[in-house]
Amino acid sequence: MKIKMSLLKIMFRETLPVTLITLLIACPYALFTREVLNWQNPWIAIFILAHSIAIAALSGRYRSRSFAFVYTRGFTRDELWFHKMLSTALSILAVWLPVSLIVWLPVRSLIQDKLFISPYFPLMMIREASVPWVWLGGYAILLPLFHYVWIRRAQPLRGENGVVFLAVGVVIVIATLMTFRWHAQWFRILIYCLSTVMIITCLVAGRILHRTLEVQ
Repeated sequence: MKIKMSLLKIMFRETLPVTLITLLIACPYALFTREVLNWQNPWIAIFILAHSIAIAALSGRYRSRSFAFVYTRGFTRDELWFHKMLSTALSILAVWLPVSLIVWLPVRSLIQDKLFISPYFPLMMIREASVPWVWLGGYAILLPLFHYVWIRRAQPLRGENGVVFLAVGVVIVIATLMTFRWHAQWFRILIYCLSTVMIITCLVAGRILHRTLEVQ
């Protein structure tokens, strides 16, 4: 599908305020937090959850005038859905990539070693290198689900609130899994497979339902 830059800019601007705010929070945290970063960090998990909710909420304001304006400009529903997902990916990368570079490059390690005289660095730099990929995985799980939530709620069907309970359930399961320090290899593989299935299901179902979305 051809990318329409004007449409992409409109949709990216919808989430730009929250993107800038999260970037201003995430970069200093990655630079100056003294604890070793790991995939079980609760503050980062809450940050990713809040950021994902904000992106989906701003993208899915189906009762707003701006939403109605864009959806009545002659674009097909598949074009609109595609550009929604693309603008979401750009919003994530705009925050995730700078923070990841802080971790991957010697920037964080130098500050921890020279400024804070941390005994963990530069040794822990290698251990922290895999953590940003876990963050990206968190976004990959949550955002397709949250986009599916607002698309389902915009349908002219009953039971739209049930999908909210589904999203809450997924968040609770993720939080529960994060409380365990160790998982068996087979269990990790199972989680990866189930997560992939859920991501694909939310994307496919969201795209199909988006074609019958009602602008209110």
